[in-house]
Amino acid sequence: MFVKKLLDIANCQLSNPERKKNKQWLETDNNYLFSLWGLIVHLILLWGVLDVNFHSPIIKELPVVPAPSGSPAKRVLLFVADGLRFQTFIDKSPPYLRDVIKNKGVWGISHTRVPTESRPGHVAIAAGLYEDPSAIFKGWQENPVDFDSVFNQSYATWAWGSPDIIPIFTKGSKRNVHGKSYPSAWQDFDSNLNNQTMRLDSWVFNAYLEWLQSSVAKMLKNQNGIILFFHLLGCDTLGHAKKPHSREYIENMNYVDMRIEEIVNMTENFFGKDTTTYVFTADHGMTDWGSHGSGLPYETETPLIVWGAGIKSGFRQDIEQASIAPLIASLIGIPIPVNNEGALPWQYFDINYQKYIGYSLLNNVKQLAYQVMGNRAINGETSIDWRETQLNSRIRKIEEHIGKGSIIDGIRESEEAISFGKEALSYFRQYQRIRFLIYLSIMWLGWIVILFLKITGTKRRCFRISILQFVNIGFASLLIIILIRYTVSNYNNWRLLCYAAFAIISVWFAIVKIITSTPVFIKRSKKKLFIDIGGTLLLLVILFVGLTYRFALSIGILSLILIRIAKSKNVSPPMIWTSIALCVFPLLPVVEPYPRVYIVIIGIFVAMSMIIINETSQNRKTMEILRIIITSLVYTKFLDGRYYISWIILLTTPLCIWSYPTENKRRMLGIMFGFFCPLTLLSASYEPLFFIILTINLFYWLQVISKRSGNTQQTITKDLIQAAFFMLYILLCFFGTGNMASISSFDPSWTRHFVTIFSPFLMTSLILFKLSIPLILVGCASYSLESEYRKPIYLAVLFLGDCLSLPLMYYVTPYGSWLDIGSAISKFIIALSLPCLFVLLRCLSYLLMELDLKRFRVNLLPQKKYIV
Repeated sequence: MFVKKLLDIANCQLSNPERKKNKQWLETDNNYLFSLWGLIVHLILLWGVLDVNFHSPIIKELPVVPAPSGSPAKRVLLFVADGLRFQTFIDKSPPYLRDVIKNKGVWGISHTRVPTESRPGHVAIAAGLYEDPSAIFKGWQENPVDFDSVFNQSYATWAWGSPDIIPIFTKGSKRNVHGKSYPSAWQDFDSNLNNQTMRLDSWVFNAYLEWLQSSVAKMLKNQNGIILFFHLLGCDTLGHAKKPHSREYIENMNYVDMRIEEIVNMTENFFGKDTTTYVFTADHGMTDWGSHGSGLPYETETPLIVWGAGIKSGFRQDIEQASIAPLIASLIGIPIPVNNEGALPWQYFDINYQKYIGYSLLNNVKQLAYQVMGNRAINGETSIDWRETQLNSRIRKIEEHIGKGSIIDGIRESEEAISFGKEALSYFRQYQRIRFLIYLSIMWLGWIVILFLKITGTKRRCFRISILQFVNIGFASLLIIILIRYTVSNYNNWRLLCYAAFAIISVWFAIVKIITSTPVFIKRSKKKLFIDIGGTLLLLVILFVGLTYRFALSIGILSLILIRIAKSKNVSPPMIWTSIALCVFPLLPVVEPYPRVYIVIIGIFVAMSMIIINETSQNRKTMEILRIIITSLVYTKFLDGRYYISWIILLTTPLCIWSYPTENKRRMLGIMFGFFCPLTLLSASYEPLFFIILTINLFYWLQVISKRSGNTQQTITKDLIQAAFFMLYILLCFFGTGNMASISSFDPSWTRHFVTIFSPFLMTSLILFKLSIPLILVGCASYSLESEYRKPIYLAVLFLGDCLSLPLMYYVTPYGSWLDIGSAISKFIIALSLPCLFVLLRCLSYLLMELDLKRFRVNLLPQKKYIV
């Protein structure tokens, strides 16, 4: 039926009323298809860019390289102090581990990678691989795919610690990995629970001492290949709550040191001397303000101390975090994990184990060679690459050196081979990256053409159906040919087929849109045209720079005011002054987790003054003042809002907003007053002041728009300049109080008035809600603007955001520093997702702007009728 109506319209065989009716039917149907295709394209691009650059490094069914005999130790005790940063540890070294550093073992810095979170840090330590960013969508708690680790390869592993870490290695693992955890309710970030924080680590140490007295420990007394894993969460919890330079943090570090000394003495007495090796490290560090997740040195530098059987003494050697896995495997004589990327730090071993070191390094090279071979096969290459041939040649040379007794030469050749193997591995993992990016770019350009014609185009009255048929048959045939070629060639890389297919489909839809639509432009004066086009391009450049440098947003706000003055003489002084005030916020230091209560209290008094001055209804005035007073008592901790008060304030926000009149200006103030209280409870500094000034600025902008509402004629250039204004507001909402690092880093103190027990999903949801509140306000302003112009502006916002994300796609790269890589990913995701989020919040704004509680009032008593 759809095809028949399209053919009738194309051949102009219907009467005018029928044609108009069928065109309306087609337009409604096309709107749903347009929205669905837009959603699919955005999801594919978001997934595709991460997939192309950070495809999972894990390859299943790789061969396991058997470990050599003659390992130095029978067992390893692995202590991981979660959130312990290197600088604090060195400056305030605890006594026992300080003595180990000087007299008993090898120590250094373990360099981690972004994201500096608990899950990837522990995976790097145990498996020797760095995960792709897709694991972050599962909160670093579940295995995105099964991976091999030293725990799996060991004869048996016992692990004790947090319920967020231990299940990573016990869930779906072999029967040789055993783990126990304390209740998740113990992970409480309340700063008043200092004495209860040490029980997190105390429980772990006590659990090991109980195991040491069990019959299982006695049975395994002389067994090789045993790993005992201690996950110690106390430092991380106190670092978030009290900061890593606090007295409580250092006390917990000293407590861990004291208990490790006790554990070592008990272990040596039970198993005997020179049979156990001890490894002490951390999964990630921590900033001065108690957060982690980005790439600052305080977050990426962690301590590493190794002592015991087979280890040198008084020696320093810095390594990559992934190198801990082959070190543990080689110490107890188990196979290196099959997906390991680390290089065995052979310098840690005692000189008496040179021959064993030579064979262990040879296994390290072979294990990398198997990964190179597996990655080459995944990329569809059937013939052996020269890199693989050279790596195999190096393996033969190493075997010759060791066979002749030239162990030192074999070690040197092994180091070079490991370095070459990692380069070859990196090459194959990035193989065909350019082709993938080209396919994604073609798909994205096709979508941008469709979106542009959706904004500016109108349906053609007549067009040649033969051209449309030729295009449809041609693209359908091309898809079939690609699918047949893929099937016949037995090519196992389905990713390339999918990206190519979506690129073809996108171009197909774009050409059909060009055939069936034509853009319409309204002639305007050269001055207005220059202001609109020049202003749009200027703001786009500022937005691009603003993703990296916050101060550019201040320049953008000043430019916005100048453009408005050039376009209209109705710009009011309050609007100018509030714009200047908004320029100040990107120049201020980013909001830190340290609560600056006095700044928040200033914002509360300003909001209360606005309510007293602007609110005419006595009932609403009383309600809002009461909410703000309760909010201030909760924020200053006179009331504890975690159990019900804070949640009541949050959940009753929509009801307070809907009690205001639906007139745009009054409802905008109601939205500000309604969201002000939950925003304040989630604030740490000047966020409430920013929200108030942003509201006033948008309020006076809408007043200017209403004065010009008589001229509803819109053009594409006028739409784009308005969309550029909104894009600037969107980025200002996101970066006005923070930057990339402060937004990506997690700190539980932001949610302390709602929840203090560790809950990643709930805490992240509250932080995202806080970030969304200013965006909701901008979405409501967009809705008010559309009601004045009677034409949607959100499509133009989406168009500019998509144009901005196209060049940023090429900045996402797996090369360079990890901080640069993480920042490039964040910029691309923000440019891609913020306009989409704005569109969603703009849909939500309909409920906030139009719903009125007065419409739902019901008279409980029947009306009486009187006869006069």
